[in-house]
Amino acid sequence: MNRINPIHIVVLLTIILIIALYSLASSKRELTENKETFKSTQEVAQRLIALKDVYANKVRIKQSLQRILNDAMIKSSTIATDFKKNSVSIHAENIDLKTLNLLVGKLLNAAYIIESMDIKNTSDSLAELKMEIKW
Repeated sequence: MNRINPIHIVVLLTIILIIALYSLASSKRELTENKETFKSTQEVAQRLIALKDVYANKVRIKQSLQRILNDAMIKSSTIATDFKKNSVSIHAENIDLKTLNLLVGKLLNAAYIIESMDIKNTSDSLAELKMEIKW
């Protein structure tokens, strides 16, 4: 009666082996899921870094905005700009529609954060523009 049955030992070792294999398989699944999550998070982070480089560079935004406003056709019209710490306000009264089209086209095709934009048609060939660009 003092002896342990060898069948019990074999059964116990088999159960321990099955539990270890199951634990290993679930750990492998969890590892692959974590790898996929890490890859997707890394892609999102890279996209955010790229967007931050484009939209958060104050110096580049100011320079490109000045370049647009110094265009010969745009400069000939009366456009008032008010540069603030985190934004610029653009205001133009009685601006020619061709000039307005050129200005808005250049601003919308570039990478700017346009906070507000208001365009009112004052006559057949003139309009009024109020715009605020943030950075």
